[in-house]
Order: sequence, then C-alpha cells, then structure tokens
Amino acid sequence: MRSYKSIEKPAQVLGMNIMDLGLVVGLFIGSVLLLGFLNMMVPIPRLVYLAVFLLEVGLILVMRFLTKTHPPGFLIGWLSFHFVQPRRIAVGLVPPVKRKDEKAKNGSI
Repeated sequence: MRSYKSIEKPAQVLGMNIMDLGLVVGLFIGSVLLLGFLNMMVPIPRLVYLAVFLLEVGLILVMRFLTKTHPPGFLIGWLSFHFVQPRRIAVGLVPPVKRKDEKAKNGSI
C-alpha cells in the first residue's frame, strides 16, 4: 500500500506545528494585552515591550528546535500533563452523595 508523506506529516508553519504556533501567538497577544492594561494604571517602560517581543522570538526558536527533536504534539501533551490532568485517579465506585434535604429528612448527621 502506498503512503503519502504529505498527508501523514502534521501541518507546519515557520518550521513548527500549527497548534504550537497558535499557543505561541496566543501567549504573545495575551502578554501584550496584559501589559497594555497594566500601562493604564502604572507607567511601563518601552523596554518591557521589547523584552516580551524578544522572549516570544526566543520561544519560537525553541519551539522549532523541539519540533525537530520531539514528536508532534509534544507541547500540548506536556501542558495537558502538568496543568489539566488530575494527579490521582479514583479506582472503584464513587460513594453516593446525599443532598442536604435528604440528610435533614432522615435525621443523619
């Protein structure tokens, strides 16, 4: 059976996966918006904006390196493992929770 590399390979822009690029761009937009809101309350020097821009460019370069050395979806999987997935897995049946009106009606504590 013939396999097509262009179909099997994940879509890439600027040398990184599209999902990773979306996270980097979203982080950049969010950081600039946060700095803009903070600038309304406290004056922020322009060097801070330059530092954020240079950090984002550095993050893009790191993501390009990670795309070459790690499997596709590495960043999404890493973020999910560290921030979204629960640390403990409940095994077995979950005990039923009684509502307040049931507790008062039955006289249980």
